[in-house]
Amino acid sequence: MADCDEPQCDLDTDERLLPKWWSWTWPCHWFSWGVFGLGIALLGFGIFTLLTDGTSEGLILGSIALFMMGWCCPNPFVQMMEGFNLSADPRRWSSPPLPPMKKSDWHMDRKYWDEKFGDWLPNPLAKFEQDKPEIKLLADGDGWVVNCDGKDSERFSTPKEADTYIEQKIKSGERMNAQELLFGDHPRHNRYRALYNATPPQFTSRFLFHILSVLFLVGGYMAIPRESREMMAYFPSFLLVVAAIGVIYSHFSYRKNMEAWDTITSIIKYVDGGHGELFGQIRPMSNSPLKILHVDGCTAPSWTFDDLIAWSWNYTCRETWTERYYDQESKTWKTRTRTETRYIRGGSYASDFMVHDGTGGMFVKTSTFERIDLGDTLWERNRRGDKTCGPYDSARHGGTLKHTWSLSALKLSEPVYIMARMKSLPHDDIPRGTVGHNATRVHHTLQAVGEDAPRRDTRISKGTEFAVLSAKNSSTSRLGPLILLLLGSLVMFL
Repeated sequence: MADCDEPQCDLDTDERLLPKWWSWTWPCHWFSWGVFGLGIALLGFGIFTLLTDGTSEGLILGSIALFMMGWCCPNPFVQMMEGFNLSADPRRWSSPPLPPMKKSDWHMDRKYWDEKFGDWLPNPLAKFEQDKPEIKLLADGDGWVVNCDGKDSERFSTPKEADTYIEQKIKSGERMNAQELLFGDHPRHNRYRALYNATPPQFTSRFLFHILSVLFLVGGYMAIPRESREMMAYFPSFLLVVAAIGVIYSHFSYRKNMEAWDTITSIIKYVDGGHGELFGQIRPMSNSPLKILHVDGCTAPSWTFDDLIAWSWNYTCRETWTERYYDQESKTWKTRTRTETRYIRGGSYASDFMVHDGTGGMFVKTSTFERIDLGDTLWERNRRGDKTCGPYDSARHGGTLKHTWSLSALKLSEPVYIMARMKSLPHDDIPRGTVGHNATRVHHTLQAVGEDAPRRDTRISKGTEFAVLSAKNSSTSRLGPLILLLLGSLVMFL
């Protein structure tokens, strides 16, 4: 794989990350370079054929070659995004979130001292609070020790004094800037500030190659003798339909992808009601154990999974067999190999969870979402774990069988992107207490639900926001070749 030149960003300057009008890009991968080289060779042969024979075949070959070369030239905006995201897998963290991804660091059960009951009671709103400062309370004989951010420890003789100290630390932490709390992969992090202000160039190398490809195609068709063109009358009609479908599909698919670009990702600490985006870490709503998954009922350890918020597993079977058939053309009996892939059984599950971005957490009502992307296959097996698993499928055609079990899931601590409507919780479901000391915070009173709105298709997707973003492109570069093909096919048709 060859290295790509990636635009660099200096957050302290206002320089453009990409040229306004023109940007040339070269292939980035060895496969793309191979196809690009093949395109150059085919283009050269086409031009040579055109100059020597003067036939239209040279133009048509050149059109195919130019299309291949344009396909190999990446969108400059894609290269820029890769530079920002450090080429990380967008389904996973590119920089580990802080605090570490252990349940013990998520203050799910941070306690407060209740004078009425004379005991430490769980704070129902602790899990909604920001991650810093990290506070740990330890009993030390007749006293109490409070550790803050792992740096300093204070000892107190009474629980009331320890509780007052904890309140002061939480109150001081509320003054922290959101940038100090946000996970590094959050779209509102300063590392991505320039990315979201960037605009794509109007013209690219891909645009140039595809424009020339269309011109060569139209020219090649027009160079064909009239008698031959009459025999190919269907060709302009076919191109006209392809171009029209391409323009319509490009327009609507791009508009849908731009929903993520145009919607500002909310910082949970300051989120408001209405439709918007959330990004953060998957966390449980309580310390209660999550449902354990035994894939296909198999109790073998390698088939058992915990800490899953949502999952989908499938058991498929592929049968391969040979059969004899009578060939009518040769009037002989022949043998052929047949395959058939069958879905045997499967299962799915989804539970509600909390999304936390470092500044705060919010309840996600998973059951209200119709679109949940669990990402790529997390686990796969080709043999049954033990006898507790569901029964094997049997051969239907007397052939050999290949069994496959696969699992996709959302796990605790993984990154998740959510397009949702932020809606008030029912009054009786709102947890009582205070989030820090700021009464204006409302995120613990809201829930993210899957209610669509115009240009807002709600969804839950595994990974960072970059896993769902489609690279920007100018209208000229995106639609120019298709519109030219549409006009060219009309000329050929008429």
